[in-house]
Amino acid sequence: MEAAEIRVFVYGTLKPGGRYWPEYCEGRVESVQPAKVNGRLFDLHLGYPGLVLGGDDWVQGVVLTFSSPQDLAQLDELEGYRPDRDMSANEYLRLWVDVVDLDENPLGRVWIYEITDSVLKRSGGTLIKGGNWVV
Repeated sequence: MEAAEIRVFVYGTLKPGGRYWPEYCEGRVESVQPAKVNGRLFDLHLGYPGLVLGGDDWVQGVVLTFSSPQDLAQLDELEGYRPDRDMSANEYLRLWVDVVDLDENPLGRVWIYEITDSVLKRSGGTLIKGGNWVV
């Protein structure tokens, strides 16, 4: 991985074919790698999912590789994340986590957006069995 590369695991509307792919990813993404991470995926009943990290279940998604820090800043804006404010004011938290490919081979650390507890509770999110948001 080159120093300028920014890798982000996405699991919902930013996946290829998803609602936000054309605006935030198309023409900006250098590579797309199928991947998964330990966690649980919830339908937030808002048109997009939320991920809670941890546990023995898997959430399926893709690792997107960007070359510009501006692309990450735009994703932060979309995800309601600002590192300069109190974490409780964010919709998602951007975290640095390990992911694996679909055969569970390590892909290294990438950025991921985890839904905050308050948004999950407020939305009445329901568990998506199988951990895959269909675009």
